[in-house]
Amino acid sequence: MHRVGITLVKKIIFDENTNANEMINSGMLSELASNARIVICLFSSTKELSREFMQATYTLEMNTAEYAYIIPWLQTGTKDATPWIGADGEMLQRVKDHYANAIIVDDVNGFDDTIVSSFVEKIEKHGLQKSDIDSSNINGYLHLFDSLKLYALAIRKVLNETGNEAFVTNGQFIWNKMRRMSFEGVVSRSSSEENKDSGAIGTVLMDDVADRAPIFSAFFISPNRDKVMKMVNMESELISNCDGLKNKSGCFQLKINDIISGFWPSKDGSMPLDEPICGYRGQSENRQLEKMPWRIFHDDIQFINEEQARSMLSVGSVTTKISNMQTGQKHHAIIGVNTHTTYHKYPQRRPIKFVKEDMQLLTQMKQAVHDNLNPFLGVAFNEKEEMLVLWKFCSRGTIQDIIYNMNVVLDEKFHGAFVRDITLGLEYLHASPIGYHGSLTPWCCLIDRNWMVKLSDYGVANPLERWEKQGAINITAAKDLDDKSQASQTTSVLYMAPELLKNRETNKRRGMDQSWIKQSMARRQAGDIYSFGMVMYEILFRSLPFRENANINELIDYLADGTKTVTPEIQNQMGLHPDLNALLRDCWSDNPEIRPSIRRVRLNTEMVLKTKGSLVDQMMKMMEQYANNLEKLVAERTGMLEEANVRADQLLTQLLPAYVANELKMGRSVPPKLYSSATILFSDIVGFTTICSGSTPLEVVTMLNGLYTGFDECITRNKSYKVETIGDAYMVVSGIPEENGSDHSKNIANTALDMRQYLTGYQIPHRPNHRVRCRWGFHTGSVAAGVVGMTSPRYCLFGDTVNVASRMESTGTPGMIQMSEDAHDHIRSYHPVFSTTKRGEVQVKGKGSCCTFWLEDRIGDKSTANYINNAEGV
Repeated sequence: MHRVGITLVKKIIFDENTNANEMINSGMLSELASNARIVICLFSSTKELSREFMQATYTLEMNTAEYAYIIPWLQTGTKDATPWIGADGEMLQRVKDHYANAIIVDDVNGFDDTIVSSFVEKIEKHGLQKSDIDSSNINGYLHLFDSLKLYALAIRKVLNETGNEAFVTNGQFIWNKMRRMSFEGVVSRSSSEENKDSGAIGTVLMDDVADRAPIFSAFFISPNRDKVMKMVNMESELISNCDGLKNKSGCFQLKINDIISGFWPSKDGSMPLDEPICGYRGQSENRQLEKMPWRIFHDDIQFINEEQARSMLSVGSVTTKISNMQTGQKHHAIIGVNTHTTYHKYPQRRPIKFVKEDMQLLTQMKQAVHDNLNPFLGVAFNEKEEMLVLWKFCSRGTIQDIIYNMNVVLDEKFHGAFVRDITLGLEYLHASPIGYHGSLTPWCCLIDRNWMVKLSDYGVANPLERWEKQGAINITAAKDLDDKSQASQTTSVLYMAPELLKNRETNKRRGMDQSWIKQSMARRQAGDIYSFGMVMYEILFRSLPFRENANINELIDYLADGTKTVTPEIQNQMGLHPDLNALLRDCWSDNPEIRPSIRRVRLNTEMVLKTKGSLVDQMMKMMEQYANNLEKLVAERTGMLEEANVRADQLLTQLLPAYVANELKMGRSVPPKLYSSATILFSDIVGFTTICSGSTPLEVVTMLNGLYTGFDECITRNKSYKVETIGDAYMVVSGIPEENGSDHSKNIANTALDMRQYLTGYQIPHRPNHRVRCRWGFHTGSVAAGVVGMTSPRYCLFGDTVNVASRMESTGTPGMIQMSEDAHDHIRSYHPVFSTTKRGEVQVKGKGSCCTFWLEDRIGDKSTANYINNAEGV
């Protein structure tokens, strides 16, 4: 070790049968923590003893990223399974957690399952049955094969060099020929390249004393991955001009190649230092804490009472009816020159031990800057029998104060502004290193003098619970809703997501020697979304989302232990926009994976509530509009008129073709026009009368609305025009009013096929076990079109083509698309991409016998075939 610059600073030895508790009680691990951070573990029974040792380090919190444990995986006989794999092959997650951040060094001269299978296949070709092979010692067979091959190659080399068989029995001579020999083992070099990621090595290298030169790999056990990560390859290289007989070595050295870097779970991804910056024994921990930007000393805090707080607010400010009304319900203090703060006080029973994650989190909170975050000022701790968490004071109280003050009228502008501010603050937190809020409630949504919501109490909920579990502090919830001196109230459980509440209660019940169950960042963010849904509901309805007769105290007791859940319910369905209704239900989903992201929440709420800027921004804009410029008001009214005109135009263009609507708006008449070639489609619902007889009018209208909405999409997609609907009859045309050359037959054919395809997935809402079936028919020919009527103008089509198209539908078959011979000829001439079948002669009223055809599908596309075969009649 000295030769490569490694210094051994501490050596400890355990008895062979020592378990984890005995290792802890021995005190030797504490000595190790006081002297080293890079630990090499050598055990006589690697699997069993390493498991006990890693469990002991885990219990003593010595398995952080500050430590690195290197475990040479010494194995005999067959390859052992990893310690965190059970007898049935299941993952033992807690055992694997004990090995987190350890490095296993393994000899990869063994053979993986791929090579073993390949070897078995090869020997089966020579007549040996798989049943003849002892699978439990297959690696031994493979090494035996390599040994025999080595011996055979050495003999061949002796015979080639000497030509004398007498030397074959000279063991010393043959041994000399084996020195520094290399050859291909069980697998070829190409196979070895293919399997290099699995550790299979095909080339066998003998060292200078005729031992097989080793090849090692180091694997990092990541706490967040099921599989180990290969980090280093170590291959043997022979040293030239070296005599192993003289220096009693194999004359090889290991060449180390890094596979990955920046993987270590430290802040910058680098490996741990030999000695921590703060020293082995944390000598500089106190000095480091003193330098933290969030550390506040009690001597720097000036505590003030209610009267002093009100006096400060009255200086240089204009109070309003609802401003500064909550000053006396919080703890107030002054820090620095004149920074007005509020603080939450926690009785402290023992010194708080800040781990690295705590210090990083508090530093990140101190550095967080956003318009909708209340600045975190710091923590006062370990000086008196109390810990203080200090935040900047906001003069207008909390959203909870506003919600339940019935003297305040909350209109949509308030709703939109408050919800917008909260979502912006949450979005910043979720994208920041902090990652989540953790305790979102109406009383942590503060309102500053500019009526902007600022989120407070973010980030610290989890550390506070852990410090309470460790016995360092006490957390007492405020019982009075008007009491804002604490971060939590008795109603806090109502705002916690069920899975987080259950996790919190589970941690409370765990023993001191048991690990703290952590939630992933995604789960914590999902918990924020649940809490946001509760807060938004209170903003909109000024009540909790539970029945009016619900006893809140009983509900709190019912939910307190985390084993039971009560899903919030929207009490006033009609008073809420459907999009917000759906959003709230998603926010309250029992499955955290289904809850929306904060970005989706913000976009949805801004779209529905039509929020543009903060509340003050909206007020200022209104004042400017009314006080400064009458022209802006006129322009606004003009804009509203233009919007109304646009909406009227949109409605008119839905009733009439665009160019016809424009002509009528200009006061010009629209003369009738004859179109030389167009295609008209009729559709009809089979058994519509039967459906109506067994349905209410509302059910019929709902069914037709859903059906025709899908049909309208098919028409728009295929550049056709819906002329009219009469009951269950549906009339579509292409080539009118805008002529499109020869494309009209193609558009109508695609429209009919898409309609049929749409019906394959459409269910009758009130009869879900039945399917709608339709008949379709179309014809191509000349058509006259024009506007009929002035009071209620209609765009109508006239001519024999209309009648023939109608007859094509009425003489058709359910589920089939019938076309006339003219339509068929037009499609075959211009659009041969459709598959058609001749039906034959059909008696058509007014036309006699006519030859008709079925439109089957697009050539090569059978997507609507199942509709014909499987559609169930009504």
